[in-house]
Amino acid sequence: MLIVCNGLLVIALLTLLSIHFFNKSKVESKITYIDNVKLFNGFNMSKDLGRINNEKIEKQKKILDSLYTIYSIFTKESNLEKAKEIENSLRKEDQELRKINDHFSKEVSQQVWNRLNQYIEEYGESNKYEIILGTQGNGNIMFAQDGIDITEEVLEYVNNKYEGN
Repeated sequence: MLIVCNGLLVIALLTLLSIHFFNKSKVESKITYIDNVKLFNGFNMSKDLGRINNEKIEKQKKILDSLYTIYSIFTKESNLEKAKEIENSLRKEDQELRKINDHFSKEVSQQVWNRLNQYIEEYGESNKYEIILGTQGNGNIMFAQDGIDITEEVLEYVNNKYEGN
């Protein structure tokens, strides 16, 4: 009788353990990932700031083009004194263009990532994710099961937050 009770107890324990592990494997993964490049490029704040920056860059390029045209004219006419003045202006305006590009690539990008990180943290907490990984398409995540890329959902969420919704 004791052997039968112990046998039933072992069977019951094994059944409970298998049910537990079977149900645990059916639980949705709380580890996900986001394509950082796609998220950054699709974020409306990036687009807005990019448009503003592109307007500044285009304006600066027009200034440089005009100066180069004037420089070419003075060079052809052998007016070396005026050409030298324009050459100095060209250097100054080229430096300004580099500053604008550096500003966008560093400071503006950092502003966008600060905002995105804040929104992603809120999204992760509200959806009870354990980990949200970021990838840039260069080997950070070599394999992932279908369904754990949440880039599109997060992109919709961050754009709604940015737009005040």
